[in-house]
Amino acid sequence: MWWFRGSVSVVAVVLLAPASSAQVTPPAAPEDGGPRHWEVVGISQALNLREEPSTSAPVLATYAPGTILANLGCHVAEGRAWCDVQEIRGGPRGYVAAEYLSPAISPDGTAKTGVDDSSLRAAQGDFDATGTIPCARPTGQPSRACEFGVARSGGGYATVVVTRPDGRTRAIFFQMGIPIGADVSEADDSGPFHAEKASDLHVIEVGTERYEIPDAVVLGG
Repeated sequence: MWWFRGSVSVVAVVLLAPASSAQVTPPAAPEDGGPRHWEVVGISQALNLREEPSTSAPVLATYAPGTILANLGCHVAEGRAWCDVQEIRGGPRGYVAAEYLSPAISPDGTAKTGVDDSSLRAAQGDFDATGTIPCARPTGQPSRACEFGVARSGGGYATVVVTRPDGRTRAIFFQMGIPIGADVSEADDSGPFHAEKASDLHVIEVGTERYEIPDAVVLGG
């Protein structure tokens, strides 16, 4: 602090140091109790997804307000918090400024935190519910009842394992009530993943396979 004295008044001039990275606390990752997903907020047009955590890094994509992004961890760079993110249905992975993110609200009205363990539990056969759903293979064939088991992690985070007509299984993954993919591989020649929703029914295609999964299976009762 510097003091300048004149004949009439005393003026105090305070020199403020620039903000230090140590003064910025980044949001927590899910494994540390942070939210599983973010929602883009506080911006009128679009949020830039950058290749690196820097305002000078190349822009990979832009996100409209309300876009849901996976929380892949955050850290401090250039005196601000940046978060590593990817859109919920996939796409480029990069960094956005944390001040434009808010914990995403799931269909049950809560912001889910911590790690989603539904796929691990499903792999272990630890299901919250079992039953049958309509399924068909290949496309064009009539539907039949296929057995399923679902492991839920709250808020629409779930893994549904369906036993196909040929006796093999197919796992279908949901986040925030949204089908995001299946356990596809080149080895089983499963083909592309596609999902649509009609009322409360998810119609999911994995190559030539077709599954009809009600919201109640994913969200529970």
